[in-house]
Amino acid sequence: MSNSKFIIQKWLDSQKLTLKEKKDIKNLSLQEQNIFFADETMKFGTAGVRGKMGPGTTRMNRFAYANLTQAYAKYIVRQYGKNKSIVVGHDNRMNSDVYALLAAKVLSSFGIKVLLFNKNSLMPTPIVSYAIRQTNSVGGLIITASHNPKEYNGFKAYHDDGGQILPDIAKMVEQHFIKPTELLDFEYTPKPKLISFLSNGIVEHYFKDAQCVLINRKELKEKKKYPIVLTAHHGTASKLLPKFLNNLNFKIKPVRAQMFYSPTFVNSPISNPEDIKSFDLSIKQADQLHSDICIGVDPDADRMAVCIKHNEKWRLITGNEMGTIYTYYCLKYRKFTKTPYVVSSYVSTYLIDRIVKEYKGKVYRTGTGFKWMGAKITEIGNKQSLVVAFEEAIGALNTTIDRDKDSFTASALALEIYNFYKVKQMDLVDMLEKEIYPKYGQWFGKTDSFTYDVLEWKPVLQSKMKLLKEYHSKKIGSFAIKQIVWNKLGDCLEWHLHDDSWIKFRLSGTEPKFKIYYNLFGSSQSVLIKQYNELDKTFRKMIGA
Repeated sequence: MSNSKFIIQKWLDSQKLTLKEKKDIKNLSLQEQNIFFADETMKFGTAGVRGKMGPGTTRMNRFAYANLTQAYAKYIVRQYGKNKSIVVGHDNRMNSDVYALLAAKVLSSFGIKVLLFNKNSLMPTPIVSYAIRQTNSVGGLIITASHNPKEYNGFKAYHDDGGQILPDIAKMVEQHFIKPTELLDFEYTPKPKLISFLSNGIVEHYFKDAQCVLINRKELKEKKKYPIVLTAHHGTASKLLPKFLNNLNFKIKPVRAQMFYSPTFVNSPISNPEDIKSFDLSIKQADQLHSDICIGVDPDADRMAVCIKHNEKWRLITGNEMGTIYTYYCLKYRKFTKTPYVVSSYVSTYLIDRIVKEYKGKVYRTGTGFKWMGAKITEIGNKQSLVVAFEEAIGALNTTIDRDKDSFTASALALEIYNFYKVKQMDLVDMLEKEIYPKYGQWFGKTDSFTYDVLEWKPVLQSKMKLLKEYHSKKIGSFAIKQIVWNKLGDCLEWHLHDDSWIKFRLSGTEPKFKIYYNLFGSSQSVLIKQYNELDKTFRKMIGA
């Protein structure tokens, strides 16, 4: 009998499983059984551990959460000793509240103090990160799968600085994982006295501290008359973000159909604001209100995107463009007493380097995943002044009050910039095309993500990466290829082209996605778009997309 069959039989014989769970196991195909009940432990990816919910050793369920939490607890006790506190939060997904309470009980069984939010209510990721720092906790857990589809859930572990744990710590945690064959055998004894609840005051403190992101507070004291459409996609920001932004005198008009908590994202088939389709209801409402701006955040409220009506057409501002906008505006209008710096990933725009250079600042590059950026901010400390940390896949941190992407402060600053240019009868696209590109160079960037709907997706994607590593031509489209290198720190393949342009390739660490990143410099936007379209056709043929 194979280990998968042995594990399946053990689950089917166990009294810990419900009849429905056993029925679900029996209904799996042979291939699904081998994958979902594989004799292998879970691994931390780009942003924690994520997977589809359901029975199995490789899926997210109560046994997986107990296993993940006990491993994290053993790391905490070994690193810090007992009687230290851990903050535990969760999003709006199915059973996230149950898994958060389960994690709290497991942590307490190891003598660790646990801080849940009031009534175990759901909480935005940036506020959880903030709470870790404010309560002097040694870490934190968030039960979330961010913007993944409703079938997914996840487990994000945090360090004492409020940032996600890095791979070296993740490996220490993984060493404590229970063997898949013994997953059902884990027992624990909760210590209820070690579990307590934070008051709502932590949110109010966050709201107050988050205002430090604003540059021109005097102007923002006036109530705005123009409407701003906002969607939180049934997630953790549904109630708190409108309150925060209204307190700053912005006139927020929530998309009501998407602003109540729903574990199935009932009115948000796409909850990733990186996709303009996630703004469908927002745009419809904006047109009715004669608004020219929409803001969307993902379910755990770390990522934020802005959609602008420019020349009567709606356009999504990309993560690279928003990062460029933040960089330019802050360096131009904020006073820095120390060297200003920007943190971004190796696959994000290099246009910011030209802007930062003018202001004698520094740019720090990291691997993909905000855990690296948060760690870099902590490493720098008070030696220099943060301008912004951002990723091309949307999401930014504009302050140092926490250590994860923060849709609250990002939204507030984005709206300040929007208001500043609206007075000048310009929008954010005008800002890029009329102020930034003419001064620092015509730039075009795009990220193409190709999803492969196969169960065993990693070998498929790795074969495509191998093909690109072994590309022998010295030219691609109208660009000369100067060098092809593997960036170990960035975990990506880089094609260096002429004129500071590049193309990079990366496999997602949490989903079956093959990503291509473009950073192109040229003579005009029209020429760059034409060159991109040629490259896109070529790569689609090469990778069979």
